[in-house]
Amino acid sequence: MPELPPQRRIVLHLPVDLADWLQGFAEISHRSVDDVVRPLVEAEKVRVDANWHRREPGPE
Repeated sequence: MPELPPQRRIVLHLPVDLADWLQGFAEISHRSVDDVVRPLVEAEKVRVDANWHRREPGPE
């Protein structure tokens, strides 16, 4: 069985309407909130990392 990477739990405070929507969306898609949010955060990380590296100064 493959070893899982280390994980850390975080608490996120959302407006009630957004939290309700997220929980409802996860339920109707038969996923957990973690399973819904993780790909969104991972995609945003890829986008931010790509933009960050593009702005780094090159060798002079």
